[in-house]
Amino acid sequence: MMKKRFLFTAGERLRALRSLTGLSRRAFAEVVGMKAKDVENIEYGNQRMRDLDFQKVCSVYPDFSRWITYEGPIDPAEVSWKVEDSAQRAAVYLVRTNPQLLETLGLSLEEWRARHHEVLESLDQEERQLCDDSPDE
Repeated sequence: MMKKRFLFTAGERLRALRSLTGLSRRAFAEVVGMKAKDVENIEYGNQRMRDLDFQKVCSVYPDFSRWITYEGPIDPAEVSWKVEDSAQRAAVYLVRTNPQLLETLGLSLEEWRARHHEVLESLDQEERQLCDDSPDE
C-alpha cells in the first residue's frame, strides 16, 4: 500500500483554486485554456493532471504554481484578485496556511475560523495522522 505524501491530490488543489476564484468549472476552464470536462475529470480524480494542464493553470495563476504542483507555499505579495469564501477542504487549507488571502474577503481571521471550525479540525487531525505515519529520518 502506498502512503499518502500530500494532504490533497492535484485535482483537489485545482478545485480549491477554482473554488477560491469563485468561477464555475466552465468559466475556469475557459480562463486557463482547458476543456471543462478535463477540469471536471481532474477534480474528481478520473484523470491525471498532465504537464500541459499544470502549465496552463500556472500561466494564469502563477502565484499559486507551487501550491498547484506540490502543495507548496503561494506567493502572497502578488495575489490581488478577490478570493471567495469556500468550505471546500483544500480551499480552507490554502486560506489557513495563507491568511492574507482573507484581506479581500472582508472577513476577520477569527470569523473565518469560526465559520470553518469543523473543516479545520478535520485537517488538523489528518495532518497529525500524516506525521504519525511518516517514517522516522
